[in-house]
Parts: sequence; C-alpha cells; structure tokens
Amino acid sequence: MADEWKPLPSLPHAAPFLMLDRTLEVAAERGVFVKMVAAGDPVVGPDGTMPALFVLEAMAQAGGAVLSAGPAGARAAGMLAKVDGFRLHDTVRVGDELRIEARLVRYTLGVSIFETRASVDGQLRAEARLSLALPQAP
Repeated sequence: MADEWKPLPSLPHAAPFLMLDRTLEVAAERGVFVKMVAAGDPVVGPDGTMPALFVLEAMAQAGGAVLSAGPAGARAAGMLAKVDGFRLHDTVRVGDELRIEARLVRYTLGVSIFETRASVDGQLRAEARLSLALPQAP
C-alpha cells in the first residue's frame, strides 16, 4: 500500500538545498517526511553516500517543517541553533528512501527542541536532539 502524499510545509529552502521530498504526516507537534537519495542529487558524495552533515540538515528541516505547519506558518520555521547527541549509526546511500521523523519535545523562550530520527527500511541511521531558534520580529 502506497503512503499518501501530503503537501510539504513551506520552508525557506530551495533546490538543491531542500532536503525533504515529501510529507507522510504532519501535525502540530510531530512530522514524518521522506528524502529520496538519488545518484544525481548534489548532496551525494562521489562514493554514493549522503554525508552525515546533509542527513543532519534533513533532520533539522523536518523540525522546521513541523513548525511551519503550525499556526504561525512559514515565518516560524526556525533556524538550527544547537545539535545535541547526533549519532550516525549507518551510512545513507543512493537508492535509499530516508524516512525522517521529528517530534517537538519542548518550546521555551523562542526555541523549539526536537527529537529527530532518520531511518531506512525501519533501520535507524541517525538520531539527534535539535534546537531551532525562531526568528525574532523586527
């Protein structure tokens, strides 16, 4: 059974730096997104793997997408401010469908804290606790 496609929440990124390809689920405090890792993707290294930095960026964008789907919209997508406990458990390769989950743990003083996970075929590839700082109104 194919997953239902939902619109991708608005993010301040554009190709080739937009890491999320589709939305499987998004709510006020949680989201599930997919990144298809293709050979022609500019974030794929010459060895056919997606570097850890880009896996981390996809996880941060998932958090931003959850925020932008909320009541404040795209203006609340946030900027990556802090990374705690990032672990890359295994490589992400060309042909993988990277499933990224982001869950809002806490919101305090303009900072949103997310628990994020990235997996391929149910196997955990990366995890991190990310803090996204919300833009301040001028």
